[in-house]
Amino acid sequence: MVLNSVIAQPLSDASGDPDVISVLMVEDNAGDAFLIQGMLGVVSTSSSNRFQLQHVERLQDAIAALKQQSFRVILLDLSLPDSHGLQSLEQLEKEVPSVPVVILTGTNDETLATHAVNQGAQDYLVKGQITQEVLVRSIRYAIERQRTDEALRLRTLELERSNLELNRQAQQLATVNADLAAFNNTIAHDLRNPLAGIKTACALLNASLNKEDEKVTRYLGMIQDYSQHMGDVFEGLLQLAQLSHSPIQIQSVDLSSTAKMIISQLKIEHPERKVAVEIAPQVLVQGDSRLLWMLLDQLLDNSWKFTQTSQSASVEVGICQSSDLPDVSQKPVEEQRVYFVRDNGIGFNMQHCEEVFTPFQQLAPEDDGHGIGLAMARCIVARHGGHIWCDSAAGQGATFYWTLPLPKPQNAVSAA
Repeated sequence: MVLNSVIAQPLSDASGDPDVISVLMVEDNAGDAFLIQGMLGVVSTSSSNRFQLQHVERLQDAIAALKQQSFRVILLDLSLPDSHGLQSLEQLEKEVPSVPVVILTGTNDETLATHAVNQGAQDYLVKGQITQEVLVRSIRYAIERQRTDEALRLRTLELERSNLELNRQAQQLATVNADLAAFNNTIAHDLRNPLAGIKTACALLNASLNKEDEKVTRYLGMIQDYSQHMGDVFEGLLQLAQLSHSPIQIQSVDLSSTAKMIISQLKIEHPERKVAVEIAPQVLVQGDSRLLWMLLDQLLDNSWKFTQTSQSASVEVGICQSSDLPDVSQKPVEEQRVYFVRDNGIGFNMQHCEEVFTPFQQLAPEDDGHGIGLAMARCIVARHGGHIWCDSAAGQGATFYWTLPLPKPQNAVSAA
């Protein structure tokens, strides 16, 4: 049996009218159904919604109606001729899980109400206690809660898909890392050892040959030089790979003292050089002391090398204010500070500024290095959460900037 709707003309939510709430009432008691119809047919002036109510007495009739028309909410009695108790709710949840259900029952049972809500009902109303205000509010809240639950469900599915993709990428990365570890092992053993044998054999052969045979001696010397160069490249690759995977130990590091020690070593190695060095005092950072030493050692060694032809060579180490950065620089984030190493050496064309951080790319044709150092510098800075870049011009020196997180105050107290 189907009673008349409150709105004579049947309206479906598919019409897109946001002011009409279509309600399916599953109730076998004609008196109760009549009272509900009356409550929804007389809506207070504060309400912006109208209700379209369709009434059925049996659960199977409700399922049939749901297949023909869309409803925004279901009012469900738990005592029906063809179904009883929470089984009715379970069947409706299977048929239309996206439509919220409000339980209507004559039983004031808190345990049953809890089970109903846990099973998916949006609300539980006792018929003798229902007022128009309570019913309308319950319908609206049920619709909003269901909409929120559906959005949360979709978001959860999206996160699950994202997690699956992240897991897939993590597995791929693990495979790549395993391959890289195998490659490093190959370099460390299968390639370095035969190379060492070649160099040793050349030295022994050179010692046993007649020194007057200049051509043979020269050829052996070329083999040794090429072997040494290849060995240096292998060592650079190993160091670069280790930098990407080795753990870092964060502590307070005095870059000023580190720079002074590196400069002192360069002066000992090149006593003939006259270089004006300026190092800002008390440049304190948070980082791995070993890695930051390698960073400064590489940058200062480059400055020392490429100022050889400068009449008044100079090298500077310090902290840079954001306002002093050139326009081509990358602006740091608020939690980071900019450091720099600057020289007045031969410089290079900024057209190739990104290439200098790529392995086996050299700063200048005069560079006798192996193109690994600045790649290592970028890796070290990246491991610390910063970035590195450069500013240069041919014949006008070069400045290398990098960022590191701000040091923590010495008296900082961790929040509980």
